[in-house]
Parts: sequence; C-alpha cells; structure tokens
Amino acid sequence: MEGFSANLTSSDLEEATNFLEYIETIDQELGPNGSLAALNETYNRTYWVYPWGGSLYPSGYSTFEIVVITVIITVAMIVVVVGNMLVIIAIATEKALKNITNWFIASLAVSDFLLGLVIMPFSLANLLMGYWMFGDLWCELHAAIDVLLSTASINNICLISLDRYWSITHAVAYLKKRTPERAAIMIVAVWLFSGLVSIPPLLGWKEVRAPEEFPTCTVRF
Repeated sequence: MEGFSANLTSSDLEEATNFLEYIETIDQELGPNGSLAALNETYNRTYWVYPWGGSLYPSGYSTFEIVVITVIITVAMIVVVVGNMLVIIAIATEKALKNITNWFIASLAVSDFLLGLVIMPFSLANLLMGYWMFGDLWCELHAAIDVLLSTASINNICLISLDRYWSITHAVAYLKKRTPERAAIMIVAVWLFSGLVSIPPLLGWKEVRAPEEFPTCTVRF
C-alpha cells in the first residue's frame, strides 16, 4: 500500500476522497429502498450505483441467472405452444378423433395454447426485469386474459373429469344425454364463466395503483 500511495498525487487523493464522500451521501439519501435507478458520476470513467445490488434490473437476478431462467422457460413455452397446437390440429383434422370427449380436450388445449403464446412471454419479461415495461393498458388486458385463460384451463380439466366420472358411474343414462349440442353448451358455459371472472377488473373493480418508477403488474381486486 505504501508503494501504491507513493504513486498518487495529492490532487488524486483529494479527488478520490471527494468521490467516496459523495457516494456515501447519495447512499444515505437513497436508503435501502431507494427508487433511483442509477447514479452516473464521471471521474475519468463512469461509475454505476444500483439500489438493488449488482444486478442490472430491479428483479435482482444476475446475468447468468437471467440466461438460465430464459432458456428454461422459453423451452417450456415452446413445448406448451407446439404441443397444444398439435392436439388442436389433430382433433380438427382427424375424423376418428372428432368425438365429444375430445371436444373437451380441444377446449383445454386452446386455453393452454393461448396461455403459452400470449401470457407467458410477457410474464417472463416481467419476472426477469422485476417491473412491468409494457404500459398500463396492456397490463390490465394481460392480467384479465391471464385470469380468463387460467380459469378456463382449470374449468376444462374439471369438465373432463366430470365427463369421465359420469361416463363410468352412469354409463347408459349419461351417454344418452351427452349429445353434441349439450357438450357444446357445456364448453360455452366454461368459457362464459371464465370470462365473468376476468371482466370485473376491466370495468373498474380493482385496486388503483399509485404511479411508480418501476411499476408492477399483478392482479389486484
């Protein structure tokens, strides 16, 4: 340290001291929950100070973690989208698969396909960045569509389960009543109920969020 200090001029030491004092002052003003995204101060180079630590984003994820999460979830999205798309195409094109049970499966595949295609990419970006960067309008629509598709997916699974249960426990009576028209009504009822659950926030039944520097996008009733 003595050899290193001998190479520094008094002006260099004064400049470094002033810079450290300045950083400490800013750090005290920010506090642990400071909202300032970055501090740019030039002393022959650029220094960046982030309130969320070494991460570049408020999420706190490192670059390596972002890459790993992106790869894993992207692969999952591809599997969800392609897999459900193949199911829909198979049921729509193959005559042998065009039965009432597979109609329920196709309805489930549609909800999961749209979840992977419309919802998951934006949710991934929100997860990695730690804040919502797509605007308030798409936040509201995204949340409503997310609730719609998630509820429809759950209800379709329940519908398939009930169909299998009734087909086993009341085989003769249920199969006589399970006409294509009634099956279509059941599928429509599932989607209408899911829509009723997702619509209220779009009509104003929601918690109003205060303006934020790094806004979040969550479903709040």
